[in-house]
Amino acid sequence: MRRKGIILNILAALFWVAVWHVGAALANRALLLKIPLPWETLRTFLRLCGEGGFWRAVGSSVGHILWGFLSAAALGTVGGVASNASGWFRRLAAPLLRLIRTVPVAAFILLAWLWIPSRVLPSFVSALMVLPIVWSHVDAGLAAVDERLPEMARVFGMSGAEVLLRVRLPLMAPALRTGCLTGVGIAWKAGIAAEVICNPTGSIGALLQGAKVAIDYERVFAVTLMVVLLSVLFEYALKLAWKEQRR
Repeated sequence: MRRKGIILNILAALFWVAVWHVGAALANRALLLKIPLPWETLRTFLRLCGEGGFWRAVGSSVGHILWGFLSAAALGTVGGVASNASGWFRRLAAPLLRLIRTVPVAAFILLAWLWIPSRVLPSFVSALMVLPIVWSHVDAGLAAVDERLPEMARVFGMSGAEVLLRVRLPLMAPALRTGCLTGVGIAWKAGIAAEVICNPTGSIGALLQGAKVAIDYERVFAVTLMVVLLSVLFEYALKLAWKEQRR
């Protein structure tokens, strides 16, 4: 079944590549600026992979976005636990989390840029966008725990801290996993958007901005392909790490 699923995913990807090819080929007949075809994008992507500056930019962006994601995962877990433990704290934090969810990412980037250096901004924005996702999932996961299990643990002499660490948190783990898997994609989108706007030197966002200014759309598509691949890779690595942890 797993092999069948992989084959179906590959076929689905090939289908959309074919749609891209046909759509671009038709559009290029009427547009002044040519839309790169899939094979042209792949050719440019392979050429970029041979450039050291490209990989330095990728490494810089990966470091910033990963740092932001991990910070949000840690703070969101603590915040979710605190919200579940205190209704007063949940009500106090609710307006802030709602604000983060509703304000557009671009607005947050421009506002934060007034006070935060451009080299730090991608990490900050990634963390800010992921924080409410992890927070809400952890809070909901703890709220769904059957209270009979913690009560039974207390009967057997566990302290409050032991009940939290050995009963509540393991039962909350699936919700945390879902929040992190959802958040990792958001982290990439928000982090790259921050890089494109604030344009820190030696980053994926700077490469995208430079290619756009030069009207090099093959390069824009190729760099975007790297962003997609990195997002998929991080999501897969997170799933793999979670499976290994559960064994």
